[in-house]
Amino acid sequence: MKIALKNKDIKKSIAEGLGSIIVADEFEYKKTTNEFICKKNNCTYIYNLLLTSWSTSYSLDVRLWIRQEQIESVYESMLGKSHGLTLSQDMLERIYYSPDGRQNGKGESLTISMATDDDIQPAIETLKNYYKYIAKPYFDRFNTLKDFDSFINSPPFEYSPAYVGINTNERCMKGLITAKLVDNPNYKHLIAIYDELIKKTLSDVQPDSIKNYNKVKDYLEHNVGQTLR
Repeated sequence: MKIALKNKDIKKSIAEGLGSIIVADEFEYKKTTNEFICKKNNCTYIYNLLLTSWSTSYSLDVRLWIRQEQIESVYESMLGKSHGLTLSQDMLERIYYSPDGRQNGKGESLTISMATDDDIQPAIETLKNYYKYIAKPYFDRFNTLKDFDSFINSPPFEYSPAYVGINTNERCMKGLITAKLVDNPNYKHLIAIYDELIKKTLSDVQPDSIKNYNKVKDYLEHNVGQTLR
């Protein structure tokens, strides 16, 4: 039998079911964006639920995002408002199948499908497991600025590490910001790396990537980590 519940009813059922465990970790449900949010350690941790309607079914994908307030504050002070995400992995699979958070592992899809009303409760149980075994350990890896520095400013540089997920141009800029905030001793070496990496991002989609990168780099040259903090 075709699923009878409407989109809003499915979201409500899932929010209530998942909320029974995730609120214990200080997450709150945000109805407008269908996500659970927790703010602590100068970070905002986001367990986002993307519900998609198809002709005879629904699919549900989990996206894990983190905003680090100090990094984003410096970034936005120079370039204006952005999506505000320091780490943004839209593919749960990359996190789950990555052996160390740096490599992008491969495996079966973790998308949840719901074709009947009876599929909703199993979907909730799956979401609970995704939170317990994937999202929570992932969020727990990032508590301090040094945690962010460790992943953003370490190899691989030829692609975005699984735990990072952001676009290359943002990694270059936020990598330098993070390094400056923690007084990373390899700051000048990172500049050399990102100077070359940013050149690969110039395109019609990101026409201002190099200009913005240079703006960030020039600003950071005249501000020490303690001043930024």
